[in-house]
Amino acid sequence: MYTIVIRRKFNPDRQQETIERARREFFPKLQAAPGFTGFYLVRDEENGANVAILVWEDKAHADAFQGEADSWQGVLNEMGHRVEGINRGETIVSLQGQH
Repeated sequence: MYTIVIRRKFNPDRQQETIERARREFFPKLQAAPGFTGFYLVRDEENGANVAILVWEDKAHADAFQGEADSWQGVLNEMGHRVEGINRGETIVSLQGQH
C-alpha cells in the first residue's frame, strides 16, 4: 500500500462549498482511478485544518493519478485552503478492527 497525507488550513467560508464541489468534480474521478483504495478527510477543528488521507494499492497507481490530483489541488488553492504539509510513502503498518 501507498499513502498520501495532505494537511491544509481550511477556509471556513468555503468549506461546505468545497465538499460539494469535490463530490461532483473530484471524488468520482478518485473512486474510478485504478488502484485507489480509500480516502478519508479528517477535520482538525481546534487548529482550523483538514487532513486528507489517500490510500493506493501502490506508488505506481498514485503516480498515475497525480495529474488529476494536482488539478484538484489547484482548485483548493483558489478556494483559499492553504497547504501546510504533504507526506507520502509506502504504508508500513495497516490495522483494521476485529469484526
